[in-house]
Amino acid sequence: MDSLIKSVGENDYQPEKYVKELSQRCMGPEELLQQKTNVQSLGEQINTMLKKNVFYNYIQFIDTAKEIANLEGEMYQLSHLLTEQASLLNSLASSSIVSEQISNSGKEVNGVQNAEVDNVIEEKRVQKLLNIMERVENCNNLVDVPDRKCLHEGDLLELDPIENTPVQRIHCYLFTDICIVTSWLSSRRGPARYRFQSMYDLCNLAVVNIKDIKNSFKLLAFPETRVFQAPNTGLKNDWLSKFEVAKKSQISVENKMKTTVDHKMIQRADSILLVHNSFEPETPELELPEWIVDLADDLDVLIAQRHFEDANSLISKAKQYLEEHGDNISTSIEQEIKTKLENRIQALTLVLTKELQVSPDKSHKGGLRAARRAVRILNQLDKSSQACDLFLKVCSNLLKSQLQYVKRDGAMSSFVKKYSMVFFGTTIEITHEFLYKAFPNSSACASAFILWTIQEVNDFMIILNKHMFVPQTSLSNLSECIKVIHKNCQELCDYGIDLQFQIDGQLRIPLTKSINDIKEKTIEVIKMRFSEDKWKPFNLKTKQQRDKIIEEYTNYGFSNIESYNKGDSWIMLTQNTITFTRTYLLLLNDCLVLYSTDLANVIDQLLYEVFAAHCNYIKSSMKNKNFVNDINIITTNARFILDIFLSHCFKLYSASTGNANPQIHTRLKSEFGIIPTQNITGYI
Repeated sequence: MDSLIKSVGENDYQPEKYVKELSQRCMGPEELLQQKTNVQSLGEQINTMLKKNVFYNYIQFIDTAKEIANLEGEMYQLSHLLTEQASLLNSLASSSIVSEQISNSGKEVNGVQNAEVDNVIEEKRVQKLLNIMERVENCNNLVDVPDRKCLHEGDLLELDPIENTPVQRIHCYLFTDICIVTSWLSSRRGPARYRFQSMYDLCNLAVVNIKDIKNSFKLLAFPETRVFQAPNTGLKNDWLSKFEVAKKSQISVENKMKTTVDHKMIQRADSILLVHNSFEPETPELELPEWIVDLADDLDVLIAQRHFEDANSLISKAKQYLEEHGDNISTSIEQEIKTKLENRIQALTLVLTKELQVSPDKSHKGGLRAARRAVRILNQLDKSSQACDLFLKVCSNLLKSQLQYVKRDGAMSSFVKKYSMVFFGTTIEITHEFLYKAFPNSSACASAFILWTIQEVNDFMIILNKHMFVPQTSLSNLSECIKVIHKNCQELCDYGIDLQFQIDGQLRIPLTKSINDIKEKTIEVIKMRFSEDKWKPFNLKTKQQRDKIIEEYTNYGFSNIESYNKGDSWIMLTQNTITFTRTYLLLLNDCLVLYSTDLANVIDQLLYEVFAAHCNYIKSSMKNKNFVNDINIITTNARFILDIFLSHCFKLYSASTGNANPQIHTRLKSEFGIIPTQNITGYI
């Protein structure tokens, strides 16, 4: 890398020659790719250095411009004082009795002529302002300010300040105190040709010449920046010179007004002191420090340079100074400082809120950490409520962008797991940032966050319900998905936020419908199986297959299942009985996963009706004349279902739900618990 920097930095460096030598020196594509990577890395380093230099020079430019503006104002005041002294000396040198008499007689004649000329000039000035008001739609009253004149006007092309691309065609008016920007009317009716767009006070406006873009200049009116392009270089120079003349004229008027006001205040203060001198002792006025005098300008510079922390520290320092020394400062000066300070606080708040705003063309890509700085400063400025609303919008945008990456490209359960994991993972991250970083000690903001969380969970469940509750979805898939959702939701409880009630509320209606649909389908399957059942012992062909069934039931918790063995491969339970027990155990496990107080009745009804349907078909088979010779196998299967299987199922039910005496168990026992073992012919 050092050799590459050295070779590129030479004065006689030639890119073609360097590439030719490099291709001859490198062996194989791997070395060429490595050299390409080195060149790219060098380019990134140079870009970083250039950005740092631009930023450093930009700060120096702002500081220099501020110093030049101060020097310009001082030089203008000095020139004004010298001009007044020269005119005073000339008047003293040329004054005499004869000249006074001649001048008095001449003034009477010239006074009338000057008055007529002044009236004509004033009429032309007013008429021109009225013509401009007539040509500009929705224009403000321009005649209400005395001595306002139109210095320059013309067509300009507005450019985008970032991309430097054309935005719109505008027409600009420059007056002695303001600048008005108007847009062209595409379809005008009447004398109006332009539509009023914006107005800028020259006191708060800075004009910057742009050399990189042809015939362009920039208007800086905090916090807005606008770039305009003139048709040619001559018109651009005219605009710059007219702006300079207008700025100097405005500064002169302000200095005169300030001098007059200060003189009147001094006279008034002297009169008050003369009257009250005998009653009150003289209290010396506190001399303001330099940083208080330059407070507004310093805050403008800090906000423009995006040094928000320094601006906030300066605002706090100014507030503390006014609280401690406010009694020693005159009321007018204190009020002026407070007004300027409040305006800068509003400007800083506006910039910070724009940092947090999210729009379709500008997403908050920096995430929560990027918003942390703006939120912290807004909290220090007592803007917590505003910061909370904007921060929650950033959180919503972040959550939405994260969920957009989850695509359904497989099974429904896989999508639900991924979607739930992303949602609750991002919500946990947001919760930690909100409660512990952004608003750690704000109960009002915490309440707003709870409401936001509830709304986001409701939207989340609406989307999941559309994917989960579709036709042909099994209860096993639903229970698996809901189990994952409950598990992820439980992680939020560590932060004191329990959203399971909201989730269960969104699931109640679709789950009830799905459980009822599955109940009807299961009963239909039971009917179909019984129509094909021949009530014969189940032959598993081999002893190994039978042992596998015995092991399966032993794992389920049935201890005496071996007593139903017969021979090497036979079992005294029918294939329909084994299929039913497997299906019912799976159904029971899924129901226990979904079990809640709101769904208890629906689940109990499902378990009862499915079991009762199977028992009813057993009773109907016992009364069927076609199965007279099979009554023993029917009774054996019935006793297994009612005595062993039913008790086992509702042990599981009681252990999971905490209901030691489930009514469904008692009801099934009372209805189907009497199985005949003797006098069987009475049931035929």
